[in-house]
Amino acid sequence: MRMLYNTVMPAELNLNQLRCLHAVVKTGSFAKAADELCVSEPAVFIQVRSLERFVGFKLLEKSKRELLPTESGRLLYQYAEKIFGLVEEAANAVAELRDLRMGHLHIGATRSLCQYLMPAVISVFQDQYPDVKVHLDEGRSAELVQGVVHRRYEIAILGRVSYPESIDATTFSKDEVILIVSPESRLARKDRVSFQELAKEPVIVSDTGSGVRAAIEKAFEKRGLKPLATIEAANPEFIKSLVKQDRGYSFLAGLGVRDELRRGELVALPLTEGTFYLDIDVICLKNRILSPAASTILNFLREHRNTRDLRKLTDAMNRRATVSHKRLHIPPRSA
Repeated sequence: MRMLYNTVMPAELNLNQLRCLHAVVKTGSFAKAADELCVSEPAVFIQVRSLERFVGFKLLEKSKRELLPTESGRLLYQYAEKIFGLVEEAANAVAELRDLRMGHLHIGATRSLCQYLMPAVISVFQDQYPDVKVHLDEGRSAELVQGVVHRRYEIAILGRVSYPESIDATTFSKDEVILIVSPESRLARKDRVSFQELAKEPVIVSDTGSGVRAAIEKAFEKRGLKPLATIEAANPEFIKSLVKQDRGYSFLAGLGVRDELRRGELVALPLTEGTFYLDIDVICLKNRILSPAASTILNFLREHRNTRDLRKLTDAMNRRATVSHKRLHIPPRSA
């Protein structure tokens, strides 16, 4: 490595000079680099020589048919790759921000929301932005919080649990937590039931990390009570099946038991203490710069939230998705 000039360097690196070096190393010649950059060959030569004077090292050397980087030139080229790669990413991000022509969206939601709400939300969103690919994962509330914290998801929709300080939460809606029993249960003959009575019966709960379970445990603890026995199941469908078999009672989000209640397969019991609700939140990571697609759907969710009734919100969103679908699929006129 031969030093050409003083090693004391000015404060700033000239990106135009760096781009010329990047193009020469990539193409192997000043002429090809000039064609790629749409400038004259002497202009590229001057920029590279100016960069060599700036760094104080020779950056290129001649091979038989092409120019090759010296060790210093190779080091600068590697940085140039990163710099201009980021510049390209920034340009793409600006283009996406302008018209959302393309993009990827990673979001998470709880099982009942994935089943009943999110298909309509994604349908309406993709009618407006058909080229944005949406990846939806389901999970328990606690898992989704960790997914946002560890940047697996940009946003998540879930039943409220305890959040770390790094989470930004917006109230999206409320879902009634329904006490369900089998039609064969002796509790089904009651007009209403208290937590005191429920503490004497076996309860079937979802596993740790569920927003509904957190709400149930808090309700019992608030009254100094503990259920007689607890059966834990991860799958809401399995919980409903156990309740139908009269293995115990359970509390489930109202959105997920509407069909069974309508068909008479389960019975909803009012609580003496009154109705209680599960808050549904939209969360993201504080200070994280969201992708254009994530920002757009987050604004969409905030604009269409119903902070009082998740079931009404879900029905309204499904109606909107149906209308949008019909508008986009108009049958041809008969001849």
